Amino acid sequence: KQTRNSAVKRSVEFFSPTPPSNINSFPILNPSKIDVDGIEFDNNSFVWQNGQAKTQCEAVCFPSKAKANSWILFCELKYSSSTFFNEINLRKAIKQLYKTRYYYYQNNIITYKNTSYLIASLPLQSEPFSGFAIPASMLVKLKRTKNIILRLKNKVEIVDDEIILV
Repeated sequence: KQTRNSAVKRSVEFFSPTPPSNINSFPILNPSKIDVDGIEFDNNSFVWQNGQAKTQCEAVCFPSKAKANSWILFCELKYSSSTFFNEINLRKAIKQLYKTRYYYYQNNIITYKNTSYLIASLPLQSEPFSGFAIPASMLVKLKRTKNIILRLKNKVEIVDDEIILV
């Protein structure tokens, strides 16, 4: 969305080690130098039987040499500089993250052992994002019942193949 009015439209792109300076991005800091793979999603990544696009997030990342209990990171970015739209944008982002994680879980790509990091980001705004908060009780319940860590962040840091700092 950040380039929708530009001559050259851009979608999800992965950069390593240096991100572009001409667009706000979502940094995944990796001081441990863990090898990480990622998949960019578009409107053809998840489709219904009738060919219509399903709701999904923008990208997923995971350790290249994943183990049974390795993390998986689902990301959704919303490029709005107006805090007025935060509640709408973040609710939509969270829905997209849940749907994509559910697809992975339902299709046995991941299991309960894989901590799922669901990160909604507003790269044009500073944290904490005004106008929206996730109740702590919901965050605790998600971690306890589904092994999901849901956060509203503009960057994360990989600790190892099991933990991400958010």
